[in-house]
Amino acid sequence: MKKLNAIAFILIMGISMMFGLTASANPAIVSYGGSYSNTLNADQTTYAYILPNAKTTGTSVKVTASAANTLRLHYYWSYNNTTIDLGTAIVNSTNYSGGSGYYEPGTLVTVVERVPGSTTPFPSVSYTISFN
Repeated sequence: MKKLNAIAFILIMGISMMFGLTASANPAIVSYGGSYSNTLNADQTTYAYILPNAKTTGTSVKVTASAANTLRLHYYWSYNNTTIDLGTAIVNSTNYSGGSGYYEPGTLVTVVERVPGSTTPFPSVSYTISFN
């Protein structure tokens, strides 16, 4: 029994470490009306925000960034065990507003990414994102 527990523990730790190496940060569960601040350095190029039970009538996503053209938003919509890639949008100014309405109730996943090539001129970019 001890051997089985040890093997299970090692397996769980191995999976956790593999996820840690592939994911640059843990996702944040967010809610409507909240503002969330973060800084992406050159070595951390993505951060995910998960909005469960997103409105089908429309979700507004606003970003205030410290530098223009250094961040992009990659949107995913998840419902009924299906995930749809909604594409990306470049945060082309220091104040960005976007978002959309969706056909089925579900979860909006917004991944904030560094724009390739922006880490050299801007090693660190801070931003605030809000969902309304």
